[in-house]
Amino acid sequence: MAIAVIVAFGTNAQTQRRGGGSATLAVVLTDPAGAPISNALVTVQGAAERSARTEQGRIVFEGVPSGNYRLRFERDAFVTLERELVARAGAPTEVKAMLNPAAPVKPLPCVELPKPVTAAAVVSPAAIDLLGFIEKNYVGKEAGKTSPISCTPGGTASLIQVREPLDAPAHADADEFLYVIAGMGTVRIGQRVEMLQSGVLMLVPRTMPHVLTARGRNPLVVLSVRAGERCGTPQATR
Repeated sequence: MAIAVIVAFGTNAQTQRRGGGSATLAVVLTDPAGAPISNALVTVQGAAERSARTEQGRIVFEGVPSGNYRLRFERDAFVTLERELVARAGAPTEVKAMLNPAAPVKPLPCVELPKPVTAAAVVSPAAIDLLGFIEKNYVGKEAGKTSPISCTPGGTASLIQVREPLDAPAHADADEFLYVIAGMGTVRIGQRVEMLQSGVLMLVPRTMPHVLTARGRNPLVVLSVRAGERCGTPQATR
C-alpha cells in the first residue's frame, strides 16, 4: 500500500513561546520522483479555511491565524492525502507533501445477461379430416400442388399432390416424414430411389434434397410432416 509522506518544519522557537499572531504556510507538492504536481487542490481547515490550486507544485497561504490545521491534497490520478499540523506565527512554515499515483481502475468484467425466455405459443388440439381436405384442395389437372395443413412452433404439416416430378428442396432444420395417402410413385434421395404407394411412410433426413415422381394417371398424394421446422404463428387448418 502506498504511504503518503508530509514534512512540516521551519518554525521559530521564540515565536512558539509567544503564541498568537498570523502564520504563513508555504506548500511544496511533488510525486514520488520529485516532480512538482500542478493543479492539485489544497484545502486548509482549522482556525481559518482556505483552498487553492498549486502552480508548478507550489502554493502559499498568507495571513493564516496561528493554530491547528488539517490540510487536504487532492489531484486526479493520485491518492488523496490528509495531514494535521500546527501553524505558528513567525517565519513561514514550509510544508512538503508527496502524492502517490493511484492504482489504475480496472474495468468491470462484461457480464452477458441471460436472454429473456419467450413463452411457448399455446396450440389447441385439432382433428383434421384429410379426405375432406383433399377434396377441397384437389390438384385437378395442375402439375402439382402443396397445401399447408397446420403450423406450430414444433413442426408443420402439408398436403403434397404430384402429377409432374416435384424437386423438393432440402430442409436445413427439419426431418421430413412423407406418408402416402393415395397414388403410386417414387422418391429419389441422392442416388437412392424408393417406391411409394398407399400406406408407405418415408423419412427424409434434414439437409437432403429429394424428388417426388408420380406413376400412373392418378396424382401421388402425400402427407408431409416436418418435425422441428419453426413456425412463429400457428396457422389454422385450411
